[in-house]
Amino acid sequence: MKSLTAAGLRIVDGWTAPDGLVPPTVTGQAPSCPSEEGRVEAMLDVLEPNLHEKANADWYRLAVEGGLFSETDRRFLVAINPGPDRLARWHCVELQSEWDLMGKGAAGLLGSAPCRPEFSMLSLDGNVLCFATTWEHAISTSVLKAPHRSQVLRRWAEALTDGSMDDMGDPDEPPLSVAARRWLDNYQELSD
Repeated sequence: MKSLTAAGLRIVDGWTAPDGLVPPTVTGQAPSCPSEEGRVEAMLDVLEPNLHEKANADWYRLAVEGGLFSETDRRFLVAINPGPDRLARWHCVELQSEWDLMGKGAAGLLGSAPCRPEFSMLSLDGNVLCFATTWEHAISTSVLKAPHRSQVLRRWAEALTDGSMDDMGDPDEPPLSVAARRWLDNYQELSD
């Protein structure tokens, strides 16, 4: 978790994930969500001058405006993959006063290299999803409010209920198929 500290994120001890959060594996499909589902995106060409600073600024602006966290409570969830062939899990973090998600963070657990982000973040209440991805010639940061209303995410979650990825989960956690079903059922009436 050293790279989280370098990114300016502090793990919040004692936090337990409530039942019914969108599984991090489901959020991997979020870049496919169209703007009609409420996705707001900021995209930057990888050759953009001051890419690092602009990418950090875009993330912060979208995160605050979208409701990932507030100026007074800078806690949110980040999906962290514990290792190869394992499924990511949500961890509660707090944004510190000095941070660098798109540089040092993306060079660690939040991407593949500086300014090459790949991450999913969720508000504590599960109602705001923030994510970043690297394309061939661009990086994008997006916010999706009410991810439970996304048909893209709901279809993927439904597909995961078949149990085909359950062996990749943490043995101390509910299987992915169960977590996906809980999320779908938790928001069934709201999505109709």
